[in-house]
Amino acid sequence: MHYKNNILFLIVSVANYYMIRVFLLSIFFIRLVYGQGDLFISGNSGPVADAGRDIKTLSKGSIFLDGSRSYVTDGSTIKYQWIFAPGLVLNSDNDFSQEISTKAFGDKYLRSVTTYNDVLDVKLADNTPGTKLEVILKIKDRIGFEDMDTLIVEYFDPTIPKEDPIDTLIIPNDSLFLAIADTVTDTIVAQNMGTGILIQSYASEEIPKMDIEIINSIIFNQVQNVGFNSKIYLNKNLNKVSLSEEYNFFCKDDECVSKNAGILNAKYVLVWEFAESEDLFYIRVFDPMNYNKWIASDIVNDPYKILSESGIYGLDPLVRASVTKIMSVKNFKDEISVLNRFKMKNETLVEWGKYPIWAGITYLILEKVFAQDTKETLPKEPPGFPHDQ
Repeated sequence: MHYKNNILFLIVSVANYYMIRVFLLSIFFIRLVYGQGDLFISGNSGPVADAGRDIKTLSKGSIFLDGSRSYVTDGSTIKYQWIFAPGLVLNSDNDFSQEISTKAFGDKYLRSVTTYNDVLDVKLADNTPGTKLEVILKIKDRIGFEDMDTLIVEYFDPTIPKEDPIDTLIIPNDSLFLAIADTVTDTIVAQNMGTGILIQSYASEEIPKMDIEIINSIIFNQVQNVGFNSKIYLNKNLNKVSLSEEYNFFCKDDECVSKNAGILNAKYVLVWEFAESEDLFYIRVFDPMNYNKWIASDIVNDPYKILSESGIYGLDPLVRASVTKIMSVKNFKDEISVLNRFKMKNETLVEWGKYPIWAGITYLILEKVFAQDTKETLPKEPPGFPHDQ
């Protein structure tokens, strides 16, 4: 009897041992599942990579790659692997020694950078305008699942306007057709005889709304300062009630703002914007009837750097200089007097003219340095001088 009891006790002990192990393993498994968040829940797609929007850039410029909208569902720290097309990023122009790792295409071009930083500042190689190269973003969670996204970097030159398509239509030599063409031409000319200039910002989330209005005001004031003697339109000053319902206060492209100019009967449009993923400020002016051909344009370098160091008014002198530059062209001869256009093109001479004493001193110094040291010759004496007594 005692022997049977021992066997029974042994069986129960072994059973309890395995039951405890199964119980502990079950707890471990449950903890493991919950530790991965929603990874095993139906409908979850694991990590999501977002490389951001496509980028337009100047040749040999600098861009910011922003992967901050990427995420992983397990809450782990994200490793961002940026993979570059050959010819896009030079090894020599970038220092990524502080990042996790880098790979290269030989000695010249960079192939990839792996980093914990969600934003990466990359200096680009020189390529001709129109070149389009690919950038791939890969992210991976701690389980090993990964996702990728792609963006395109397109090189362009903002000073070169888009070319109009060439019209290859053969015009018949017909009097009725010519009469219609003359009527259409007259209509177009009549529609383009507007007055004034519309100022439009394409900026939205790059800087605070108040700063956008300050830049608009600076441009408005400088257009006045250069002597523009016609109407100047700002969206904030327009009466919404009296405007057509077709007027769009939130235009982000030249075609849209050109339609607004047509509603206002404005002759010119001046637009400004910050470059996408670049530290550049663009400003240009064009005829709304031909918005693909710019009258003039200019670029301000490092606006974000200036904003961070000096605030919005740090841009004031640079924006004013750009406005002066694009408004000094001959297209504005009807709105800006010859004298004012001369002042814009010869600001240095005008500034010297404000200080006549300094101008006089400069003249004397130059005369002393460059004038020849010549002795005055006495006039010849008349014959018989002095006269005989």
